[in-house]
Amino acid sequence: MGLWYGFTCAVTRLLFRALFNERCHGLENIPKTGGVVIASNHVSFLDPHAVGSVIPRAVFYLARRTLFDREPLGALLRSWNVVPVDLSGKPDISGIKAILGRLERGYAVLLFPEGTRSPDGNFQSAKAGVGLLAAKAGVPVVPARVFNAHKLWPKGQRWPKPGQLDVVYGRPVDYNQMFADARAKGGREAKEVYQKIADDILERIKALRLPTGACETTADAP
Repeated sequence: MGLWYGFTCAVTRLLFRALFNERCHGLENIPKTGGVVIASNHVSFLDPHAVGSVIPRAVFYLARRTLFDREPLGALLRSWNVVPVDLSGKPDISGIKAILGRLERGYAVLLFPEGTRSPDGNFQSAKAGVGLLAAKAGVPVVPARVFNAHKLWPKGQRWPKPGQLDVVYGRPVDYNQMFADARAKGGREAKEVYQKIADDILERIKALRLPTGACETTADAP
C-alpha cells in the first residue's frame, strides 16, 4: 500500500467516522492476500469510500474513462488506485484486461454488480461483467452491503447530510467450480454462467444483514 493511498484512506476513515459514525462489520472476511473482488450494492457517491477506505489492504476502483482526460484530476485518480473504464455500454476490452491484470497480480478490486447508482435506494439487476471478471480471474468474491447511504446522499442531492452509515462484509465465495462445469459444457452454457454468477453475487449482497444489536431500520433496501 503506497504512502499517499494509505494517507488518503486514513483521512477518509476519520471524516466518515466524524460525519456518519461509520461502522464496519465483517472485515475479517476479506482475505489478507491474493486477488479478490469486493462486490457491493451501489446507492450513493459515498459507497466507494465507505467500502474501500476501511479495508486494510490496497483496493482498486473503477471510474469512467472521460474523467482521466482532465489533468491534474487524472493523475490524482490514478494515485487513488482508480482504473479508467468505458462506462458508455460499449465493450471495453482494455478496461477488462486492466482489471483482470490487477486481480491476477493479487490485488483487491471493488466492483458494483448493478453497474450504476440506484436512483431510489432499491436493488437493480446485476450486470454480467462482475461474473465474467470473477470467473476469468479465478478469485473469490466478498459480498458487501452499505446501509443508509442513500438517505445520507441520494442521487441528485448536492451535498451529503450527517447520519449513521454501516457496511457489512460477507464471507468470500469461490465460483471456480461453477465456471469449470460450464466451460466443460462449452458454448452458450459457458457464456450464460457469467450472468448466473453475477445474479448469485447480488443475492448474497441482498442477504447481508446488520449484526444483532445494530439498528436495521436504516437499510437502503428491504
